[in-house]
Amino acid sequence: MTSIRPVKDESKLGSAPSGRGSSEADAARLTAGTFIAVVVAHVMADFMGMSVWPVYKTLAGLDVAKAGWIATVIAMSGTALQPLFGSLADRFGPRRVILLGTLLTSFALLLGPLTDYQATLDRLLPALFGLSGFYLVMFIILAAGRLGQDMFHPAGAGLAGTFSARRGSTFLAVFIAVGSIGFGLSQIGFRTVYNSFGHHTEILLIPAAILWAIIWKWCRPAEVSLLRRISVIASLKSLRPVAGPILVLFLILAISAGVNSGLFFLLPEFAHEKGYPAWIGQGGAFGLIIIGATMFMVPMGHLADRIGRRRTLIAMMIMSAVSYHALVRLTVPVPAFIVLCIVGGAFLGTVNPLGVAFGQRIAPRENVSIVSAILMGWAWCLGGTVPSIVGELYVRLGHNASKALMWLGLANIVMVLLGFLLPKVADNKD
Repeated sequence: MTSIRPVKDESKLGSAPSGRGSSEADAARLTAGTFIAVVVAHVMADFMGMSVWPVYKTLAGLDVAKAGWIATVIAMSGTALQPLFGSLADRFGPRRVILLGTLLTSFALLLGPLTDYQATLDRLLPALFGLSGFYLVMFIILAAGRLGQDMFHPAGAGLAGTFSARRGSTFLAVFIAVGSIGFGLSQIGFRTVYNSFGHHTEILLIPAAILWAIIWKWCRPAEVSLLRRISVIASLKSLRPVAGPILVLFLILAISAGVNSGLFFLLPEFAHEKGYPAWIGQGGAFGLIIIGATMFMVPMGHLADRIGRRRTLIAMMIMSAVSYHALVRLTVPVPAFIVLCIVGGAFLGTVNPLGVAFGQRIAPRENVSIVSAILMGWAWCLGGTVPSIVGELYVRLGHNASKALMWLGLANIVMVLLGFLLPKVADNKD
């Protein structure tokens, strides 16, 4: 994987100390600027793209089962390509992949005004694959946004994980935690603009363009040497010595992603069913869960670096399973539910960064992006099937979101059992 540290000019090694100090200061500024740019890009990518889909389907009055299948098809198609994007980042450098990915995610901001043209699009465009003209255009916009997210994440996570070999979990946790702020604000932010500006969510393209310009200026990782570029197949073959642990991590993160995506997908219906205020179902509960995850990720990353990634990951999986069932089974007053969302999010949101950091630790350093893509992309691809499953369960169980989510929670038991198959070697690897 590309190092973000600039390559030093060997011809200047014998220069005056003041020159070395200036060069080191420039390198430090470049490194800090690159990390900030990647973190800002993560906020953008997670705020836009497919993150707004669960609340948009409710605001636009879409069919829940059909919306679930759309989410599944798009998620599986895009995330399956993440290892390819990760390999491209490893071969040619992450800058281009990051810039293009964040640009594509902004397409999702066009969903808002599309709502007002449903009848027009249905009249002008023929139905295809069982989707009317409105659903087809919506599918294309959503697919573009999701593709941008799938391009960005392996390159961004791989880059963030190379800042420090000893503190990789901490740096990756900061990257994911700050990005989660965008993820957590996505639904309530989209809902606010959607309702306040007459569905004109494209207004958000203005701040998005400003942030993208900042990323373009500051994201300057070192270019990859031609001698270090290897193909996707060669990258995958180099992972053979750690194929078993990577497979276990993949299954753990796929279950975690699936359970979380199913929960997020049915949160609007779940909150309405429990009798909570509308703001809780339309982005509020989702945002509270992400706030809890954001506050907890960095401390847990630091803890994993100190006491070991394996034991920290297993502990978080157990607490994640317990908090999930408390969240979907208990009926409590609104203040208690708010606390439950934050506490539950603290555990639900830490499994992914700890698992990815574990995988980066045991994998060859030159293949960090493709490992990140497997553990984030392919795992999310498998987990992306869950919205369609819980959507169908919701309908078949008499439109009962609580029962559908309880059935989904059984997968957490499998996730915890898989955790004990992980090797202990990564905890002590230098």
